[in-house]
Amino acid sequence: MSEEINEMNNSENKLPDSLDDHLRTMMAEKELNRFREQLPAEFLSDASEGLNQLKDNKQLESVLQNLNQQMHRQLAYKKVHKRKRSIGDLSWSYWAIIIILLLSMVGYIIVRMLIH
Repeated sequence: MSEEINEMNNSENKLPDSLDDHLRTMMAEKELNRFREQLPAEFLSDASEGLNQLKDNKQLESVLQNLNQQMHRQLAYKKVHKRKRSIGDLSWSYWAIIIILLLSMVGYIIVRMLIH
């Protein structure tokens, strides 16, 4: 019974060979070990299934490049959208300040003309 539990724990943290080989080229052994500990079992099964569908490394590189570009686009959009939400639309504020300054100047000119 304890052997089955150990095998299940080891299989959860074990990466598929193709994924393990690819990650070894990208990161150091210590980082790879930390990465293995954080991975859920569902991710490992999905990753191995996806890697089995790819036929060569060129196809893998193009898929990785496309995913990376999509991720950067989504993150950039979210950053801009979040910044607009936090600051608000400042164009109305600018117009309000300009109108207040113009009204103040017109009021000053009228008061000055009435005094003289």
